[in-house]
Amino acid sequence: MALTCLFPAPISKGVWHVLSTALGYEPKIDSERNTPENLQDLYQRSLAALLMDGNVPVGFIAAWPVAEGFVEIGSVWIHPDYRHQGLSHQIYDAILLLKGVGQQIAFGVTTNPISVHVGHRVGLEVMENWDTPVPRNLTCGPCELVRSENQPTCEKRNKTCWLRIRKNT
Repeated sequence: MALTCLFPAPISKGVWHVLSTALGYEPKIDSERNTPENLQDLYQRSLAALLMDGNVPVGFIAAWPVAEGFVEIGSVWIHPDYRHQGLSHQIYDAILLLKGVGQQIAFGVTTNPISVHVGHRVGLEVMENWDTPVPRNLTCGPCELVRSENQPTCEKRNKTCWLRIRKNT
Protein backbone atom coordinates (compact mmCIF):
# COMPACT_ATOMS: atom_id res chain seq x y z
CA MET A 1 0.00 0.00 0.00
CA ALA A 2 1.54 3.30 -1.13
CA LEU A 3 0.09 6.10 0.97
CA THR A 4 1.10 9.66 0.31
CA CYS A 5 0.65 12.71 2.46
CA LEU A 6 -0.01 15.46 0.01
CA PHE A 7 0.79 19.13 -0.02
CA PRO A 8 0.68 21.20 -2.14
CA ALA A 9 -0.32 18.70 -4.82
CA PRO A 10 -3.53 19.65 -6.62
CA ILE A 11 -6.59 17.74 -5.46
CA SER A 12 -9.72 17.32 -7.56
CA LYS A 13 -13.01 18.82 -6.36
CA GLY A 14 -14.47 15.32 -6.24
CA VAL A 15 -12.02 14.28 -3.52
CA TRP A 16 -13.14 17.22 -1.34
CA HIS A 17 -16.78 16.14 -1.73
CA VAL A 18 -15.94 12.54 -0.80
CA LEU A 19 -13.94 13.71 2.21
CA SER A 20 -16.63 16.14 3.37
CA THR A 21 -19.24 13.39 3.19
CA ALA A 22 -17.00 10.95 5.11
CA LEU A 23 -16.34 13.53 7.84
CA GLY A 24 -20.09 14.07 8.15
CA TYR A 25 -20.52 10.46 9.33
CA GLU A 26 -18.11 10.92 12.25
CA PRO A 27 -20.03 11.83 15.43
CA LYS A 28 -17.11 13.66 17.12
CA ILE A 29 -16.22 15.81 14.11
CA ASP A 30 -17.98 19.14 13.56
CA SER A 31 -19.51 18.46 10.15
CA GLU A 32 -21.00 21.95 9.77
CA ARG A 33 -17.66 23.55 9.01
CA ASN A 34 -16.35 20.65 6.92
CA THR A 35 -17.79 21.69 3.58
CA PRO A 36 -15.83 20.73 0.47
CA GLU A 37 -15.04 24.41 -0.07
CA ASN A 38 -13.74 24.93 3.49
CA LEU A 39 -11.60 21.78 3.35
CA GLN A 40 -10.08 22.78 0.01
CA ASP A 41 -9.46 26.34 1.23
CA LEU A 42 -7.62 25.14 4.35
CA TYR A 43 -5.53 22.78 2.26
CA GLN A 44 -4.61 25.50 -0.23
CA ARG A 45 -3.64 27.82 2.66
CA SER A 46 -1.24 25.19 4.06
CA LEU A 47 -3.55 24.51 7.03
CA ALA A 48 -4.57 20.93 6.25
CA ALA A 49 -2.90 17.62 5.50
CA LEU A 50 -4.47 14.93 3.37
CA LEU A 51 -3.38 11.30 3.28
CA MET A 52 -4.27 9.49 0.05
CA ASP A 53 -4.19 5.93 -1.22
CA GLY A 54 -4.18 6.55 -4.95
CA ASN A 55 -7.26 8.71 -5.54
CA VAL A 56 -8.95 7.78 -2.26
CA PRO A 57 -8.72 10.08 0.78
CA VAL A 58 -7.76 7.93 3.78
CA GLY A 59 -6.64 10.52 6.33
CA PHE A 60 -7.24 14.18 7.02
CA ILE A 61 -6.50 16.81 9.63
CA ALA A 62 -6.92 20.57 9.56
CA ALA A 63 -5.81 23.52 11.64
CA TRP A 64 -8.61 26.06 11.88
CA PRO A 65 -7.69 29.74 12.27
CA VAL A 66 -9.49 30.95 15.42
CA ALA A 67 -7.74 34.26 16.13
CA GLU A 68 -4.71 36.19 14.98
CA GLY A 69 -1.68 33.95 15.61
CA PHE A 70 -3.69 30.89 16.75
CA VAL A 71 -4.89 27.74 14.97
CA GLU A 72 -6.94 24.96 16.52
CA ILE A 73 -5.92 21.53 15.37
CA GLY A 74 -9.08 19.61 14.61
CA SER A 75 -9.80 15.92 14.93
CA VAL A 76 -7.80 13.45 12.91
CA TRP A 77 -9.94 11.48 10.49
CA ILE A 78 -8.76 8.11 9.23
CA HIS A 79 -10.89 6.09 6.79
CA PRO A 80 -12.45 3.15 8.70
CA ASP A 81 -10.65 0.60 6.48
CA TYR A 82 -7.28 2.13 7.38
CA ARG A 83 -7.60 2.57 11.12
CA HIS A 84 -5.28 0.91 13.67
CA GLN A 85 -2.28 1.14 11.33
CA GLY A 86 -0.49 4.08 12.94
CA LEU A 87 -1.61 6.57 10.31
CA SER A 88 -2.69 9.13 12.91
CA HIS A 89 0.99 9.71 13.74
CA GLN A 90 1.80 10.31 10.09
CA ILE A 91 -1.01 12.83 9.56
CA TYR A 92 -0.26 14.65 12.86
CA ASP A 93 3.40 14.94 11.83
CA ALA A 94 2.32 16.37 8.48
CA ILE A 95 0.01 19.06 9.91
CA LEU A 96 2.61 20.27 12.41
CA LEU A 97 5.16 20.75 9.61
CA LEU A 98 2.94 22.81 7.32
CA LYS A 99 3.95 26.45 6.81
CA GLY A 100 0.50 27.80 7.70
CA VAL A 101 0.51 25.93 11.00
CA GLY A 102 4.18 26.42 11.86
CA GLN A 103 3.82 30.19 12.02
CA GLN A 104 0.97 30.03 14.57
CA ILE A 105 0.41 28.83 18.11
CA ALA A 106 -1.14 25.44 17.38
CA PHE A 107 -3.44 23.91 19.97
CA GLY A 108 -6.20 21.35 20.22
CA VAL A 109 -8.87 20.45 22.73
CA THR A 110 -9.94 16.83 22.84
CA THR A 111 -12.00 14.37 24.85
CA ASN A 112 -10.28 11.42 23.18
CA PRO A 113 -7.51 9.81 25.29
CA ILE A 114 -6.09 8.11 22.19
CA SER A 115 -5.73 11.52 20.57
CA VAL A 116 -3.88 12.74 23.66
CA HIS A 117 -1.47 9.80 23.37
CA VAL A 118 -0.87 10.24 19.64
CA GLY A 119 -0.54 14.00 20.02
CA HIS A 120 2.07 13.54 22.75
CA ARG A 121 4.13 11.30 20.47
CA VAL A 122 4.26 14.04 17.83
CA GLY A 123 5.02 16.91 20.21
CA LEU A 124 1.69 18.15 21.54
CA GLU A 125 1.96 18.77 25.26
CA VAL A 126 -1.03 18.57 27.60
CA MET A 127 -1.40 21.88 29.41
CA GLU A 128 -2.61 22.17 32.98
CA ASN A 129 -3.11 25.94 32.68
CA TRP A 130 -5.87 26.75 30.19
CA ASP A 131 -5.27 30.50 30.32
CA THR A 132 -1.83 30.87 28.71
CA PRO A 133 -0.42 30.91 26.11
CA VAL A 134 -3.86 30.49 24.53
CA PRO A 135 -6.64 32.80 25.78
CA ARG A 136 -9.39 30.92 27.60
CA ASN A 137 -12.08 32.10 25.17
CA LEU A 138 -10.31 30.19 22.39
CA THR A 139 -9.99 26.93 24.31
CA CYS A 140 -13.02 26.70 26.50
CA GLY A 141 -16.16 27.99 24.86
CA PRO A 142 -19.48 26.22 24.45
CA CYS A 143 -18.80 22.54 23.85
CA GLU A 144 -20.56 19.21 23.56
CA LEU A 145 -19.89 18.42 27.23
CA VAL A 146 -20.77 21.70 28.90
CA ARG A 147 -23.04 24.11 27.08
CA SER A 148 -22.17 27.49 28.51
CA GLU A 149 -20.82 30.73 27.04
CA ASN A 150 -18.46 31.43 29.94
CA GLN A 151 -16.90 28.56 31.87
CA PRO A 152 -14.38 29.92 34.38
CA THR A 153 -14.19 26.45 35.88
CA CYS A 154 -15.17 23.11 34.48
CA GLU A 155 -15.12 19.73 36.20
CA LYS A 156 -14.29 18.07 32.86
CA ARG A 157 -11.06 20.03 32.34
CA ASN A 158 -7.96 17.81 32.60
CA LYS A 159 -10.11 14.81 33.51
CA THR A 160 -12.07 14.01 30.35
CA CYS A 161 -11.13 17.08 28.31
CA TRP A 162 -7.54 18.08 27.59
CA LEU A 163 -5.84 21.11 26.06
CA ARG A 164 -2.80 20.27 23.98
CA ILE A 165 -0.27 22.74 22.60
CA ARG A 166 2.69 22.17 20.32
CA LYS A 167 5.87 22.22 22.40
CA ASN A 168 8.21 25.18 22.01
CA THR A 169 5.43 27.69 21.35
